[in-house]
Amino acid sequence: QSYSLTPTAGHTADLLDDAAACRHLLTNTRTLRLWRRTAGLPFIRVTARTLRYRRTDLDGWLDRRRVQVSA
Repeated sequence: QSYSLTPTAGHTADLLDDAAACRHLLTNTRTLRLWRRTAGLPFIRVTARTLRYRRTDLDGWLDRRRVQVSA
């Protein structure tokens, strides 16, 4: 069996680096790091020093944190 380690475009187009995740969440890298540690922000550890985020995971994380206020 042969496995390809080269990701296909469909799988990588959805992956964001720290800078893009910060733009998506309208925050800074320090807060992003804090949210990973304390608020369960989902991420993918590619290597020991490289993290990526799926846009759909970030959107789902935001949706789960939505607060409904009733009058």
